[in-house]
Amino acid sequence: MSTHKRLGMSWWNAVLTAVALAAAVLFAVLAQWGVAIIFLAAAVVIAASAIYARSGRASDIHRLNAIEYVDERDRAIGAQAFAILGVCAMVIAIGVFIAAMLLTPSGPMFWVAWAQIILLTIAWAVANVVAVRRS
Repeated sequence: MSTHKRLGMSWWNAVLTAVALAAAVLFAVLAQWGVAIIFLAAAVVIAASAIYARSGRASDIHRLNAIEYVDERDRAIGAQAFAILGVCAMVIAIGVFIAAMLLTPSGPMFWVAWAQIILLTIAWAVANVVAVRRS
C-alpha cells in the first residue's frame, strides 16, 4: 500500500511532517517550548494542507503549494517552480554567507553558512544529474 493511500499525503509531505514533529519533540526535550509549539503547528499545517490538497476540492495553487500533484500539468508547473526556488535559495545562501563572513568571520554562523552553500551546491549538482537521466 502506498504512503498516499495510508496517510492521505505524498511521501514527501509525510517526511516533512515527520521532520517537523521530530524538531518539536527535540525542542520540547530542551524545554524551548515556544520553538516546540511552532514546529508542532508547522507539522499540523503541513499534514492538513497535504490531506486537503488530495481531497479533490483544492485549487491548482493549493495543490502546488502543498506539493501534492495530481497530474502531469501539476508536475510540470511544480518542476518549474522548484527550479525558480533553487535559484532563489542559492542567491539567499550566498547573501547569508557574505553576511556571516562580514559579521562573524570566525564564529559558528560562518561555518553554518559555509556548510549551507556547500550542501546546496551538491544538491543542485545531484538534482541536475537526476533530471538529465529522467529526461
